[in-house]
Amino acid sequence: METANTKYGTFEDIGLSDYYENGMLRRCIVRRAYRVTLPCGTFTPQYLDDGNRKKLFKSMTFYADGTLSSMILQQTERVRTTLGDLPAEMVTFYESGAIKRIFPTFGTISAYWTESDEYALSPVLDFDLPACAFLGKIINIAFFETGEPKSLTLWPGDSALVETPVGAMRTRIGFCLYREGTVRSVEPPVPAEIDTPIGWIPAFDPDAIALDGETNSLVFTRDGAIESLLTCTARIVATDPYDKRTTHAPAFQSSLYFDNRQAVVPMKIRFSDGGVSFGSRKGPAAAVYDIKKSAFQIEPVSIAHCANTCDECE
Repeated sequence: METANTKYGTFEDIGLSDYYENGMLRRCIVRRAYRVTLPCGTFTPQYLDDGNRKKLFKSMTFYADGTLSSMILQQTERVRTTLGDLPAEMVTFYESGAIKRIFPTFGTISAYWTESDEYALSPVLDFDLPACAFLGKIINIAFFETGEPKSLTLWPGDSALVETPVGAMRTRIGFCLYREGTVRSVEPPVPAEIDTPIGWIPAFDPDAIALDGETNSLVFTRDGAIESLLTCTARIVATDPYDKRTTHAPAFQSSLYFDNRQAVVPMKIRFSDGGVSFGSRKGPAAAVYDIKKSAFQIEPVSIAHCANTCDECE
């Protein structure tokens, strides 16, 4: 029987333990019921494997200094937050001990427990946020270390109506907020025409992955300006101060899912300090222009022949 002494008490009969080089516990499972008291409540880490939905892979993880990093709960419990008491089956924390992210459900998706099964168990929550009066189900909610809500991650197929600097917009996957509550980013479910400093551009990412609500393709600055967007249905012909014309457009590659089909690779457009740049989703910009000294012509791009990871771009 292995015993671990932690900042949160002594845990006997632990398993699947792992330690940092400094000897501090990194992760473990517990095999009996313990109550752990934290500033946000008192909870029972998972100690039983139900053999179907809630596999016992780990109960708790810790930072190298012994501070709790995450806890999977044996059953749904209420967690105190700035939005009130929220139901949780898993909670993650900052090193300071502040809540980082809350998962209302945390089952293991498998051939025997599907995403639809998990969605059916997810509770309906009601949030009255400055940017969104939200009533629905979420995969998780993230918080800033100071306690304000940071992002909501939605279930696949769900959407929320969010008040953005360019008006009310539907977002899939989720949305991200600034600390003061204004919208930082959203993920349009269909191409959304956005008024940018160089003209109207349809923003859309056909390859958006529903991992969390913080890495969205349409991003705003804190003062409401367009910071960046992804587009797959527009090309921009840029003319620099020396009358050199260059076309910037989405790329195409072989589809990973269909023979003899192509997939569109969105182009990322960034705006900053009176300039605009064009490039790929990640990495440095391929070209940068001074907006006042350059001219831009926006032309449509057809992606009717494309087959990306889903049918959205068709």
